[in-house]
Amino acid sequence: MNSLDSKIIEKIEKSINLIGYELMEIECSPNKRGLKIVTFIDHSDGITMDDCVKATKVITPILELKEDDDYLLEVSSPGLNRKLITKEHFDRFRGQTVKIKLKNKADDRRNFKGQLKSRNGNKVEITEDNKDILIDIDLIDICRIVPNYK
Repeated sequence: MNSLDSKIIEKIEKSINLIGYELMEIECSPNKRGLKIVTFIDHSDGITMDDCVKATKVITPILELKEDDDYLLEVSSPGLNRKLITKEHFDRFRGQTVKIKLKNKADDRRNFKGQLKSRNGNKVEITEDNKDILIDIDLIDICRIVPNYK
């Protein structure tokens, strides 16, 4: 097992939503014990260690349905340098500084860093060096918030 079945992911998301959290992402990677499954959850009030424990208790029985596979489960918050994945994430974090890496070069570059101004449909607008740049969400490989440490 190198990844999770879509039905299992759907069950995890439904269960996480029922206890009041948003499933941000599930990352799977092989390790010595089988599969390492990192599950990122979020909540408008932030995520505490207790929230991670609560989510772990909900996710574990779902994963144990596949008895023949060993796994290591980790539940985490998205952190200060969270990924922006859905259109709603781009809406929620307007005004934040973001780093964007594109899947392929556009205008001879793949990396952008600027203030997230807006999202309109499938396009996001950032301001980089006082220049507005429009980027299609489908072209983005990864977008992360740049933490502001003060």
